[in-house]
Amino acid sequence: MCLGTLGEIESIWSEGGVPMAHIPGEEVCLLYVPEASVGDTVLVHMGFALEILDDDRARAARELRSELFSL
Repeated sequence: MCLGTLGEIESIWSEGGVPMAHIPGEEVCLLYVPEASVGDTVLVHMGFALEILDDDRARAARELRSELFSL
């Protein structure tokens, strides 16, 4: 099983025509969510941002992750 991570986009740039973003501790590819912008929270798996999370889903995901890792 693989776990996705969450991250807030801090900056965006293009690398050889591929949209990229920096989230804390990681660089991710934005090919699947090209509409993402600085400040968005994204779900990341294997270096790819797969989904933009709204504030409620991001908060819920962080709370769930916190609960799971405190067990």
